[in-house]
Amino acid sequence: MKLDGEKGVVAQFLLDCENRGLADGSVALYRRHLGLLVRRLEMMGVTELEDVTLVYLRQFLHFLLHPDVNDKRFPGARRQDKGKLAPSTVGSYVLTMKTFFGWCVAEDLIESNPAARLTKPKIPKNVVAAFSPEHIDKMLAVCDTSTERGFRDYVLLLVLLDTGMRVSELCSLRLQDVYQRHIKVWGKGQKEREIGIHSEVSKLLWKYIQKYRHPRDPEEDHVFLSKRGALTVSGVEDIFKNIRVKSGITDVRVSPHTLRHTFAKWYLLRGGDLFKLSRELGHSGIQITGEIYLGDFKSADARLDHEDYSPVGRLNLKKGKKGKSSSR
Repeated sequence: MKLDGEKGVVAQFLLDCENRGLADGSVALYRRHLGLLVRRLEMMGVTELEDVTLVYLRQFLHFLLHPDVNDKRFPGARRQDKGKLAPSTVGSYVLTMKTFFGWCVAEDLIESNPAARLTKPKIPKNVVAAFSPEHIDKMLAVCDTSTERGFRDYVLLLVLLDTGMRVSELCSLRLQDVYQRHIKVWGKGQKEREIGIHSEVSKLLWKYIQKYRHPRDPEEDHVFLSKRGALTVSGVEDIFKNIRVKSGITDVRVSPHTLRHTFAKWYLLRGGDLFKLSRELGHSGIQITGEIYLGDFKSADARLDHEDYSPVGRLNLKKGKKGKSSSR
C-alpha cells in the first residue's frame, strides 16, 4: 500500500483523525510530521507501507538530529542551532510515528508496529524563569492604553497573567465564553474548563469588548482581534516581540508561555492550592504541574510561609514548659 497520495495510507490516517474529532492542531501536526517522514523515506527508496522498517525510521531520526544545514528540501521541520532540531521536537516526531504505525496495526494494514522500539532522545530539563513584578510593570507600561491596539495589548497581557491560559486558548476565546467572574476555554483534547478571573481584569476585559473591540465583520465573535479578524498565535507572538523590544527586557524570555509559568509560580506564592492550580492550567494531574511549571519555584520561595504551615504550630509549647527542677 502506498504511503503517499490522495488514497495513500497517510491520507486515510489523517481523515480518520478528523472523523474522530481530534483537534485541528493535532491533525496539522500529524500532517506536517508524516509529510516529512514520507519524503525522507522516498529518498531512501521506500514508498510502500509494508517496506517500512525500524532501520529506516532510525535513519530518519538521525536525519532530524543531524541535518545538513544546506538541505532546503524539508521546510516542514523547524530547525535551530545551525539546523539542528531540539530534542523535544524530535521526541514529538517519535510519538507521531508510534501513533501512525500503531493505527496501521489496529487497521490490519501491517502485522507489527515498526516504530514500537523507537526511543525519544533525552530532553534536557530547562527551567523557565518567571517574570518578576518589575518585568510585568515594564511590559504593561509600553502599552499605550489611549489607543485601540494599545488597550487590547494591555488587557491581553493581564488576561494571560491572571488565567495562565495557553496562547492558543486565548486566540480561540469567544464572546460567549466570557463571564463576570470566570471564562470558559477549550484546552488540549477539546476539553472544556473554567478559569477564574480577577475582578479588576474582568472590568478591563469588559471595557475592551465594549469600547475598543471593533470587528470588521459583525458576526465575528472572537474576543481578541487584529485588523484582519481574529488574532492568531503568530499575531500574539508578534505582540510579545514588540513588547520585548520596547520594554528592554533581556534577562528572561518575553513570551506568552512565560506568563503561564509566572501565573503558576505567583499563584502558589500567594498561598494557592496546587490541586486547584493544576485544574486551572488544564492539566490531567498535579504531577504534570509540578514537573513542568514549578521548576522556578525554589526552596527559598517555599520556606516563606513555613511559620504558617509548620505542624509545630498546632502544639502548645508554652503549656508543656516545666520549671527547673531543684536538687536537694
